[in-house]
Amino acid sequence: MTTCLTLLRGLNGGSSHTGSSTDNEIAQGKEHPPNKSRLVGLSKHRTYSCSSPASNSTDTKKSERRFGLFRDKVGESSKAVTRALSLSLFIHAFRALRHPTGKGLHEPIKVAIRQSRLIALLRSLVHLVPFTFALFEIILNWNVYYVGSKAYNPAVYQVVAKAHEVLVHSSIASIVFSVVRRDLALGKGLPFGLLFGGLQVSQISYLWSVELWGAMKSEFLQPSRKLGLFTLLTGSILLAVTSGPASAVLLIPRLQLWPAGSTRIWVNATANQLWPLQIDGSSIPQTCSRVGIDVPNACPSSEWYAVRYYLFTWKQTLPTAYVDRYSIAESQDYCLLHGKSSTRLLKQLQILDFIGKGPIPFISTTQQAVVADALANTGALWFLSLTNVTANAGHGNALSDQSDATHAIAENYSQPYSTAVCVPDRISSVPDAKYVALPILPNDNQRDLANGNLTYQGHQSMDVAETIKHPDLFYHQLLETPGNTSVYRLRWIELREDLFKGSSIGAAILLPRAEDDSDQDLILCNVAAGWGSSSLKVHSRNGGIGPVDDRIHKGNFSDTTDIPINLTHIPPAQTGKEIDDWFTFEYPVFPQQVINISESWAQYLDPAVRGLNTNLIDILMQQQILPGTEHILAANILPILTVNGLARTSWDSLEQGDVKSVGPNGNDGLDGNYWLSGKGGVFNVDPAESKDWVTFRVQSTLQGYAYNTLTVPPRIAIAILTAYCLLVIGHTLYSGIAGISSNCWDTIAEVTALAMNSTPTAALRNTCAGITELHIFKLPVRILVSKDVEGEGEHLELVFGRVDDGKMEERTIKANRTYGTLPRGVMVEGKKDV
Repeated sequence: MTTCLTLLRGLNGGSSHTGSSTDNEIAQGKEHPPNKSRLVGLSKHRTYSCSSPASNSTDTKKSERRFGLFRDKVGESSKAVTRALSLSLFIHAFRALRHPTGKGLHEPIKVAIRQSRLIALLRSLVHLVPFTFALFEIILNWNVYYVGSKAYNPAVYQVVAKAHEVLVHSSIASIVFSVVRRDLALGKGLPFGLLFGGLQVSQISYLWSVELWGAMKSEFLQPSRKLGLFTLLTGSILLAVTSGPASAVLLIPRLQLWPAGSTRIWVNATANQLWPLQIDGSSIPQTCSRVGIDVPNACPSSEWYAVRYYLFTWKQTLPTAYVDRYSIAESQDYCLLHGKSSTRLLKQLQILDFIGKGPIPFISTTQQAVVADALANTGALWFLSLTNVTANAGHGNALSDQSDATHAIAENYSQPYSTAVCVPDRISSVPDAKYVALPILPNDNQRDLANGNLTYQGHQSMDVAETIKHPDLFYHQLLETPGNTSVYRLRWIELREDLFKGSSIGAAILLPRAEDDSDQDLILCNVAAGWGSSSLKVHSRNGGIGPVDDRIHKGNFSDTTDIPINLTHIPPAQTGKEIDDWFTFEYPVFPQQVINISESWAQYLDPAVRGLNTNLIDILMQQQILPGTEHILAANILPILTVNGLARTSWDSLEQGDVKSVGPNGNDGLDGNYWLSGKGGVFNVDPAESKDWVTFRVQSTLQGYAYNTLTVPPRIAIAILTAYCLLVIGHTLYSGIAGISSNCWDTIAEVTALAMNSTPTAALRNTCAGITELHIFKLPVRILVSKDVEGEGEHLELVFGRVDDGKMEERTIKANRTYGTLPRGVMVEGKKDV
C-alpha cells in the first residue's frame, strides 16, 4: 500500500514537462504538490495496479514506463504522418483519446518544433507517392517499353498525370514550408514577403510579384541567403508549373517507329556482279529474245505486261477529257513489279519544268530485285521469330500481334536510275548522208560538245533541241532496222563516251509507214542510266509483307534533304533550286556510277512477243492516243524498260546464311528476344565463302505506342522530373540528419490564428485594406516566444521588425517544448479573460 501511495503522490506532483525526472523522484519516494492538469492528462492514458507490493517491483515500474514512452512516441509519430499526408480529418473521426487542453480553450497545447529524426523522416512520406511515380515515369521512358498498336483512352492518362501534378505541388510546398518555418522559428527570420511562399509555389506570377521582389530587396537578409531563397523559390515554382505537362508527356505513350533489332544479311554476288558498270548480253538466256506474257525473272523484259497496263492508264498519257468521257481509271503513281518473294515499285517522273524549253526528260527507278527479295524474306523471318515475344522480357503485348513494322536497308545499297529525252525527226526519200544527231540530256552531257540544233513540234509550240552528232552512224543506216515497216521498230545505238559522257545508250524508234510512203518518221532518243545510292524499306503487318519502297540516299544532292522518290508528283522546292536540279541526274553527284549499256544487252528489252507477231516496243507505243506526241511517250517508255532490266542483274543470286541458334541449349532455333535486342546478327555464313559477297544491314522498327527518349519532349520532361527527384532526395537527407520538423503554420488558417494571437505592430499601420508599398514586404518577421502575464505559460506570436539581441535567447522557440496558452487580459468574444 505504501508503494501505491508513493506512486500516486508522484503523479500528483511536479511541474516538469519531461517524464524522466519525475519518474526518478517517484522512485525515490518524494512527494509533490498536486498538479491537476498533469494528473488529468496522465490518468487518461495510464493504468496503474496497486493490488499487491509484488506488482510494484522495480521491473514492473520500468516496464510500465517504457510502455508509456513507446505509446507516446507512437502517438506523436502517427500525428506527424497523418498531418504530413493531410489525413488529420480521418484520424479525428476515429480518435478515442483526448488531449490536455489549455486554459479556456478546446485546442490542446502543442509542440511547435520537434527534434526527432524519426518524426522528420516520417513527415517526408508526403514525397513518397509523387517521388515514386516520377521515378517510375523516368525509368519507363529511359528503357524502351513497347505498349502495342493500341493504347488506353488518352483521357485516362491525362487524369493520372493531373493527379500526379497535384501531389508534386503538395510535395514541393512542404519543402518550401519547411525552409520558411526553420528561418521563422529557429533562424534569424524572413522578410514579410516570403511568409506565404509555400502557398504560392503553383503560381508562376509569384516570380514577378511585389511580395517576392520586396523580400529580395530587403536589407535584412545577407546576399548569400537571398540567393539561396530566390533559387529555391524560383526552382520550386518552375518545377511545380512544369511538373504536370512533364508527367503527361512521359505517361502518355507515343505513336512512333521504335527500334526492333537489326541483323546483317548476305547475297551470294559480288559488287561488280550486282552493280556492273559495263553490261552486255552474255549472261542473258537466248530464250529471252522471244517471250510470252509470263516472262522469267532472268529476262530483262520480265513483267512487261505490268508496264503495258501502267502506260495504258498513265495520267500523263491520257487527257482528262478522255478519262472523264470513257470512264477510264487512271493508274497509280507506280507500277507494281513482282519478283521471287517481293513486290517492287517502279516509279517515274516527267519534268514538267522543261515544257517549252526543249525535250521533256523523264526519270524512272525501281528497286534491285535480288536485294528486295532478300529484304522481304528477312522481314517475314523477323515476324516469325517474334511470335509471342514481348518488348521487355514478358512485359507488354506480343510484338507479332502489333502494328506495322518496317525493315530498312539504309547503307551500301544502290539501285538503277534512268532518264531519257526524245525528239521527232524525218528521213526523206533521198538518201541522206547526214550523221544522226541525238538530243542532249540536261545536266548529263557537256553542252560545249553540242554541234547542232533540231527544230521540232513540241507540246504546244515549236521547240529547239541541242544535238550531238554521232560520227559513226548516218540517217540512211537507220532504214536498215529489221522488222515490219507497218509497226514501230526500235534500233539501239551504242554511244562514244568521249562525245556522250553521262549517256548510256542511244535509241531510234521508227514509226509505222505505208509501203508506198517514201519518207520515214522516227524518234531519236538519248538514254542515261546509273547506279544511285538509295535506301530500301518494306512494311509488314501481321506477317504480311508489303511492296518494297525506296528513297534517294541522303547527301546525293547539294541540298542535304532526304528527298523521297515520289516520281509522279513534283514536291515544292525547299531551297530555291530549280526542279530539274532536284531530280535529273547531276553527274558526278548523282548517280555516282554511270552504266555503259551495250546493244547486245539492250536488244532483250525489246523482245518479240509470242502470239502477237510483233515486238514489245510496238505494243507499248500503241498506247499513244494523241497524235504528234509519240516522242513524249518514247521518252517515257525507254527509262522504264531500262531500269526494269537493270534491276534484274545477278538475277540468280539469293540471300545466304543459316539461322543462328541462340537458345539455352544451342539448338532451339532463333530467339526473337535476341533479334529484338539488337545484340547481334541472326544469320551464320562461312567467312571464307562469303568474303566477296555483298552484305547489308537490315534495321527493323515497330510502329506503335511506346515509351522512349528518341525525341526532345520526353528528354525535357525527364530533366524536369529528375530535378524534382533530386530536390526531394536532398530535402529528405537534410531532414533525416538535422531531425528538425514541425506540423505548424502550413495552412492559411494556422498562420491567421498565429497572427491573431500576436501583438499588433505599428509597422503594419494602414495595411488593413491592402498593401501597395514595397517596403512593407521588406520588413523582417520572426516567430518568437511570449510569456503569459502571470508567467504561468508561454505562447507564440509573429514579431515584426528587429528584436533586441539580448532577449533573443529566451524568446527563441525550443525544440520539443509545448506552447499554446493565452496571456491574461486578452479580449475573448468582447470580454476580458481574467
